[in-house]
Amino acid sequence: MANPGPANSAQPHPSNLASNQAIRLLAVYTGVNVNATGDTVLPINNSTGYSVSNVIFTNASVSLSSAAAGLFTAPSAGGTGIVANAALSAMTGSTVVSQRTVASTALQTGQNLYVNVGTAQGAAATMDVYVYGYDLSVYTQ
Repeated sequence: MANPGPANSAQPHPSNLASNQAIRLLAVYTGVNVNATGDTVLPINNSTGYSVSNVIFTNASVSLSSAAAGLFTAPSAGGTGIVANAALSAMTGSTVVSQRTVASTALQTGQNLYVNVGTAQGAAATMDVYVYGYDLSVYTQ
């Protein structure tokens, strides 16, 4: 019998996965002080253009009954508001993961984002912030 040719090699994902096709960690800061108003800088990890899709606040050191915070493209809650400054009262402990509402998915090119604590907790408190999104560097060069 003659060789019928190569076997069918159907793939579950028909294209090569590039960084702009998958959500990845863009920035992270552990231990953001939520007992003082002001900014914490989150450097962007290896991207010249990105769109934020998810912002996670988690690992609160205490129940954040009074604090409020947001994520912005410039200091002092300036620039584009990625996440509006809002109460963190749902963060009642270290196991709570709070996915914040993303207000802007516009292309960003700045190399820092800023967590702005607009209202302090009133007692020693920290939390962690994770920023996920699409790396669009290939389109912004």
